[in-house]
Amino acid sequence: MDISHIQNTAKALLTYGYESRKLADWLWKGRWNMSSALTLSVNARRGVNELYTPNFSNRNYQLNIYSVEPQLAFISGTVFRLQGSYRFDKKSNAPAYGGEQSISHALNLETKYNVLQNSSVNAKFTYNRIGFSQPDSATANSANSTVRYIMLDALLPGSNYLWSVDYTKRLLNNVEINFQYEGRKPAETRMIHTGRASIRALF
Repeated sequence: MDISHIQNTAKALLTYGYESRKLADWLWKGRWNMSSALTLSVNARRGVNELYTPNFSNRNYQLNIYSVEPQLAFISGTVFRLQGSYRFDKKSNAPAYGGEQSISHALNLETKYNVLQNSSVNAKFTYNRIGFSQPDSATANSANSTVRYIMLDALLPGSNYLWSVDYTKRLLNNVEINFQYEGRKPAETRMIHTGRASIRALF
C-alpha cells in the first residue's frame, strides 16, 4: 500500500483579471495479490479543488471531494485481462459558492486481449448513476456552469452509459495502426459516437 499527498497552487494574470487555482489531494492505494491470477485493489481519495476569479463570481467554486474504488482483476498471463470495479464519488461545493452536491455510483468493466504478438483489443463499459442537488438560492444553476461541469465530469444527472473499443495492430517492426471507437449516452440525451484512426511510427 502507499499514501501520497499532492498540492498544487497557481495564480495567472489574464486579460479579464487574475485567476487562482488550488488542488490538494490525499491518495491511498492498497493492493492484495490473492493468487497469481486474481488481484484486489482499493483506491481512495480525499481532496479539495478550488477556483477563484474575482471578475466572474459565477465561475468560482470550492469542492470537497471524497471517493473510494475497490477493483478486482483477473489476469491470464500476458494474453488476457478482465477487471471490474465500483467507484463512489461525493463532491460538495462550499455554501458561499452555491452549495451544490453530487453523488456518483459507477460500475466499470474493462478487458484487454492480446492477439498473437502483434495485436491487442481493449474494451471498456461504464454505467454511472449521478445524483445532483443544490439549494434553491444557488446562482450556478445553468446546465453549462463551470461548477456543474466539474462536479459531474461532463456527464448529466441520472443514468450515464459510456463504452469504448480500441484495436491496435503492429504492421511492421516499427509501424502501428490504431482504431478507436467511443460511445456515450448521458442521461436522457441522444447517443454520441466518436471514431478515430491513426498510424504511428516507432523509432
